[in-house]
Formats: sequence, structure tokens, C-alpha cells
Amino acid sequence: MSFVTILGICIGIAFLLVAYFAGIEVAFTAANRLNIELKKKQGASSGILLSNLFDNPSRFIGTNVVGFSFFLTVFVLLASVYWDELVNRMLLDLSARSWISFFLLLLKILAAWAVIILFGECIPKAIFKAKSDSLLSFSARIGLLGFFDQLFYWIAAAFVKLSIFILNVIFDMRIDKRKEPFSRSDLDHFFQQTSEYNSEGSDMNTELFENALSLPKIKVRECLVPRKEIEAIELNTTVEEARKKFISTRLSKLIVYGGNIDAILGYIHQLDLFKQPDHIKEILLPIPAIPESMSATDLINKFTRERKSIAWVVDEFGGTAGIVTMEDLLEEIFGEIRDEYDVEEFEEKMISEDEYILSGRLELDYLIEKYKLEFPENDSETLSGFIIHQHETIPRLKERIIIGNYEFEVMNVSDTRIEMVRLKILR
Repeated sequence: MSFVTILGICIGIAFLLVAYFAGIEVAFTAANRLNIELKKKQGASSGILLSNLFDNPSRFIGTNVVGFSFFLTVFVLLASVYWDELVNRMLLDLSARSWISFFLLLLKILAAWAVIILFGECIPKAIFKAKSDSLLSFSARIGLLGFFDQLFYWIAAAFVKLSIFILNVIFDMRIDKRKEPFSRSDLDHFFQQTSEYNSEGSDMNTELFENALSLPKIKVRECLVPRKEIEAIELNTTVEEARKKFISTRLSKLIVYGGNIDAILGYIHQLDLFKQPDHIKEILLPIPAIPESMSATDLINKFTRERKSIAWVVDEFGGTAGIVTMEDLLEEIFGEIRDEYDVEEFEEKMISEDEYILSGRLELDYLIEKYKLEFPENDSETLSGFIIHQHETIPRLKERIIIGNYEFEVMNVSDTRIEMVRLKILR
């Protein structure tokens, strides 16, 4: 075997390792940590090794940088020798001329640069990013990660300590070594991967999962029972009247106020009527007051901590914005929760593909999802609010309003909102 052949093999090995180190760093940053922790819990050796590397990312990054730099240097030096051997064999003494030597040097630089960028950076990084979890696990299983970790760790550790020293002393920067918790992207990435292999019921699971992830962004104002729809009784209401109210509304709890709905005192539970109270004051339960800007997750935590399931929502002026229950919050994840006492509150009827009769209280998100309707971005939650916002006033009965590609005919309207509309899609 000739010297040139041996040199070519060494160059190929060095180049493959350059590509490996370039790609494995991208795989490390793109990997799903939750998936790795699950493998660790299952006792997989690859999961244990990768989990340890994630616990100490500076060690992995430092080792990877040292390995990449080392094999890149080896590749460049060997490639330079190999190039010179080829030139000497092909051109003989022509390379002795200065202008030819300069041209060959320039050609050598451009060729090495193109090969390293394309095959040593772009392509490996794209492959490792697309298959980050599988390639990381494979590298750990065959011992490649562990081997290079042991080989370059002490060199990397020295450079890391030197870097930290320089950052601390010269640039006055401190490195935060706290372990990063799982992020929302970790959970989202994990769920997307698992749903690819389990399509049965994946649409519903995906929707539930996305709803759960978006819950911290949802404010209480988006899921409360509005002020005008609160079923409440005055403090001086008799027990018998309260009992009749429970029967007519089929609710398990009733809000109690003093004077007006802005002065909510608490609530009563229907089961407490079995205690035969003489006055509803005897069974009045306190209700927590919360701002309408509180997030849904914070309220769920508050309900769990205080063992409550209902709260009084106040607006920025201290007035009553509405009432919110645990069921209202859970419906943001699971959708409408109906029981045997629930009745269909909002009318909706599809007359044709281009015509609908809809309650003004239907939510825009519901109409978009069910009927594939499109509405411009706005702050309205319901169809009634959207029409009033666009029309800038409460329309009259039988009035027709055109908004975009839709024609709305008001079929029923009160002093404060639109109760029913006929929607036609204009083609």
C-alpha cells in the first residue's frame, strides 16, 4: 500500500470525524431531553450517559469543541500533504514557478473551504438535527460518545476552566451553573414524536396537549361567566326562595350578594340546605376575589391550594366582571363539559353551506373550528361582540350588516347585545 493511499485513508477518517463532531453538537442542542430522561428511567445505558451529559453541558460542549478542532487540524494538515504529493507527481517542476505556486495555494484554500463548509458543516448538521434523538442514542450505545468524552475530557476541562477564569477576571462575567428544567419545547417535541408512531386518536390527543400547553397564556377574563349571566340571590332571600332558585337553575352553587351584584358576599351550596338553616347567612361560604388578569394556571393552583372551586372575578375598577369555576378552567383543556342537567343554551343551525342561524353568544374560536369561518383579528370573544365591534353600535332588528365576505341579518337583539343572527357567506 503506497504512502498516498494510506494518507488518503487517514484524511477520510479525519474528515468523517470532523463531520461527526459538527453534527453531534447540533444533535445535542436539538435533542428532546424529556425523551432522554424517560430512557434513563427505563434503565437504558444510552439514556443514562446522555442524561449525565445534559446535567453537565459545559463538559460535553468543551469536549466536542476540542475534538472538532483536533480532527479539523489533522484533516487540514494531511490534506495539505496529500495535495502537495499529487501536485508534485502531476506537475513536476512546474509548481516551482511562483505564479503557479500562488495559484495552486489559492486553489488548495478554496477547495478545502468548500469541502469543509459543505460536507463538514452544512450536510452533517442538517442530518443530525433531523435525527437528533436517534443519532445521539446510537452514538451513546456504540460507545462513541463515551470514548471521546474520556479521550478529550481533561483537555476540555483545562480549556473550560481557563475560559471561566478569563470571563470572571477580565470580562467580569459569571457562569450560571443551575440545571435548566424541562421547557415547553421539550414537551411539545416529545409529544410530536410519539404521535408520529401512534396515529390512533392522535388528533384529539394533540388538541388536548396543545390546550394544556397554552393554558398559562389564558387569562381568567377569557373563561369566566360574564356579569349579566350570573345566577345570584340577595342576602335577605329566604331559604325557601333559595331552594326554588336551585331547582329552577339546576346549579349546585348560588352567588349571594348584598344590595347589588358588585357587592358579592359569598356563595351557598345546595347540599347545605339539608342542614335546615333558618337563614342563608348560616350556610354562607366565603368566595375568593381575583383579578380578571390572573392566568388560568395560577387560578387552578389557587383552587387546589385553598380547596375551592369558584371565584369572584373583579375588574380594574373593583366591580364584578363575572364568576369563574374549576369547570370553566378545565373546559379550556377538554372543551365543553356537559352533564345530564345541561341544556343547549346557544342555538346554531346550518341551513346550507353558505347560510347559518347562529346565537350571538357563540364564541368565535368555536365557529372557526366547527364551521371553518374566518374572522379578522380583534379583541372580541363572541359573535355578538365581533359584530358590534365592527359595526361600532348595537344594530337594529332585521338590520343587515356586511363585514368582509359575510352578511349578518339581526334576527333578535336586546338593549345590550345581539341574541340571534342569520349569517350568509358572500361568494
